[in-house]
Amino acid sequence: MPLYRRYNYKNATFILIVINVIVYLVQTVLKYVSVPTYNYMLIYAGISQWGLSHGLIYQPLTALFLHGNILHIAFNMWALFQLGNVVENTYGMKKYLLFYFGTGIVGNLFAVLFTPSVTIGASTAVFGLVGVLFALGLRKDTPIHLKSITGFSLLPIIFINIIFGLTNSGISNAAHIGGLIIGSIMGYFIAYNSKIRRNSKVKYAPVNNNDKEKKQQLGKQIIMKYGPQLYKLKDDFSVEKDEKKKLILGNLRKDLVEINDYNLSVAILNNLFAKNLITRRELDSLKKWI
Repeated sequence: MPLYRRYNYKNATFILIVINVIVYLVQTVLKYVSVPTYNYMLIYAGISQWGLSHGLIYQPLTALFLHGNILHIAFNMWALFQLGNVVENTYGMKKYLLFYFGTGIVGNLFAVLFTPSVTIGASTAVFGLVGVLFALGLRKDTPIHLKSITGFSLLPIIFINIIFGLTNSGISNAAHIGGLIIGSIMGYFIAYNSKIRRNSKVKYAPVNNNDKEKKQQLGKQIIMKYGPQLYKLKDDFSVEKDEKKKLILGNLRKDLVEINDYNLSVAILNNLFAKNLITRRELDSLKKWI
């Protein structure tokens, strides 16, 4: 996902991955040192009908940190790394953790309704994050730069994974679907944090609030950079037109954030809007990110 290649290795996503890996290493050691202890860990920390009926109410949470083999954890951590950073950058750490544990726990409870077997893995929460991004794409205030990785663009991934789960034993589709449904509900009704900004190198030197001449020059510089690009799209009738515009507006948003001057940024956007280079919806969406 190109818009989020600069990851923060001190964020919640990275910490969750580290915890999962540590737990898996403990599992691996126990598997070779003491098989009975390893089995007890799965039975008492994984979630099952038996466990909940015997009062092990912590299982919906602990099951999220157990994995069956190296491929299981590798796939889940790769997916968490990709999706988690997008969701955390968009919603902030608190809402992200609410999504992760909320969808993971409820999804695990879904699994118990349909199977007596033990269910383990972070994929329930990962599907929850997919649901969050899917629902985000259906909101009217979806950020422009996230359009290509939210909403209906995720349907192929969702369908492929559900079909894969149906055709392979040992995969809890109920947990995945449960996480997906709860994530979609949460993602639709919980607003993203428009004030969250990702770190980036400053391309434009800060301008003193009293230096009107420099502000005007900087504004003209940005308009001259993006105006011609947007104007060319008016005569572009290719199927890639929408994707091209999303990329241009994503770069524009990043530059407006970097100049760190709200009034100047709004003036630039209003100028582009007055020239009919961006729509009202694009104008309002960009304003939320500056």
